[in-house]
Amino acid sequence: MAIRALTGAAYVALTLGAAWAGPFTTFLLFLPVVVIAAFELQRLIWNEDEGLPAIWCMAVVAIIYTLCSLGVFDGQHYLALQGLVMLALGLITVVQLLRRNSATPTTDMGGFLLMVALVALPFSAMIHLFRHGTAVFVGFMVLLWTADTGAYLVGRSIGRTKLLPSVSPNKTVEGFLGGVASTVGVAYVFSLYHPALDTSTWLACGAIVATTSTMGDLLESAFKRARGVKDSGTILPGHGGMLDRFDGALLAAPAMFLYLAVTL
Repeated sequence: MAIRALTGAAYVALTLGAAWAGPFTTFLLFLPVVVIAAFELQRLIWNEDEGLPAIWCMAVVAIIYTLCSLGVFDGQHYLALQGLVMLALGLITVVQLLRRNSATPTTDMGGFLLMVALVALPFSAMIHLFRHGTAVFVGFMVLLWTADTGAYLVGRSIGRTKLLPSVSPNKTVEGFLGGVASTVGVAYVFSLYHPALDTSTWLACGAIVATTSTMGDLLESAFKRARGVKDSGTILPGHGGMLDRFDGALLAAPAMFLYLAVTL
């Protein structure tokens, strides 16, 4: 627990420090995270000698993350470039699959698209939250941490009813509800001091983040259970891999980004 707490404290300090410095610094901080997370997901999808090469998957995810994130600074200028590069990367991937004469082309192409959807796009969505101000990005991260911590504490204290035991035997309905309640509560407090969003929007974001982060956590647990591993990696002492640390953000970041894009 001490190692886990120290790792978590360092993670929080780096994230908040990068946010204070601005979106470009946060982009640079997340870039190696994206690469490592892509490698971990590649290992969860395929066996060592199957599927697309890890180096290709990591490179593609990093490039797409970079292109999508650069839209924060000049969306119109990079829009055409994003489309052209993504098309080129997709075509090259198809050529690779055809040349490898893959026995499972649908699985391999699906795995490739899954890596883009679950790593490159969510992390770039977090960078795009800076469009609404640094406080919104920081608020998202605080809500994400609150949902995880609240669910854990309530679940350990009064959790009795299993939420989805076939996927994650330790998660409970009580813990999930406690996570939602605590996150909405923190969102309300945030609205009092950070008027970048109005109170109703902050409250909605709290509910969205708490719900979708739990779904992201369960989704990654399903991947690990199917592969028969406890953690996605070992790079973070006490936490596991990058996917283990950011699993909640995989769905929560796009959900909050889309909600704000539609409502603001």
